[in-house]
Amino acid sequence: MRAVLRWVAIGAGLLLVVTAGLGWASYRKFSGNIHTDRAAEKVLARYAKERPRALVPQARNILMLGSESGQGGQGGQSAESGSGSGTSPGTSPGASPGAPPGEDTSDAAVLLHLSADRRHAAAVGVPRALKVGVPSCPRPDGGTSPAAYEPFGRAFGGGGAACSIRAFERLSGIRVDHHMVVDLAGFDRIEAAVGAHAGERRRELLRTLTREARGADTLHHPARFFGLVNTATSSITADPGLSTLPALYELAGSLRKVPDGALVFRTLSARPAESGPLLTALRADRPVPASPDH
Repeated sequence: MRAVLRWVAIGAGLLLVVTAGLGWASYRKFSGNIHTDRAAEKVLARYAKERPRALVPQARNILMLGSESGQGGQGGQSAESGSGSGTSPGTSPGASPGAPPGEDTSDAAVLLHLSADRRHAAAVGVPRALKVGVPSCPRPDGGTSPAAYEPFGRAFGGGGAACSIRAFERLSGIRVDHHMVVDLAGFDRIEAAVGAHAGERRRELLRTLTREARGADTLHHPARFFGLVNTATSSITADPGLSTLPALYELAGSLRKVPDGALVFRTLSARPAESGPLLTALRADRPVPASPDH
């Protein structure tokens, strides 16, 4: 669960930083820093017929992925590649129910679900070790990765964000509306700049970021604030529908509409059958019950 909290802090924290206190000239400047993942857009369009349809059109499902390679949505060595041993820097061990002792249970992604009326939301961690049917995916450098039943975390390394999205949609039956790949190294620099710590819980980290972005101290140190926003915007790669500051601002507004206590944190179980009710609720845009241990 700690990993899910950190992932949400990454996504929501960046939204707060990049949408706070910017004039129009700054809006244009920093908007150009955000990378647009057109490669994933093309792949998803190619496989449009196999993707699930959205059952509740006004609800939103955003898949947040993390990269440590600086390659955005292109795959390769990243937080999702499954290469190396143990957990990648920038992640922390999660608590995936049903996982065997000693297995890597950190999250490769988090699905942020916003209800159609914006009265409830859910952040659902997808463990990197969760076995899923990963489809055959075009590789960024040419060729095609073979279809395989393997840990979800390997999908990104095989075919970038598009492969992770397709694997998640096959697993869940949930249509992913948008995706965001966050450079975890960039977010670590933001944490260091505002004096936050990786182990802080979501509310404390967001409080620190909000204070930095909107507080009086920011007004007295504009160079520091603009450096913070520059790092934040440079750390984001998103689909074309989410890769502009106005789009991020709209998403941030949707997050602010969710009442306190209405954002539920869950993690998919290593046993697929146990996640059935959770995924059914998400598909139908019904409130998700909190985990018993939350």
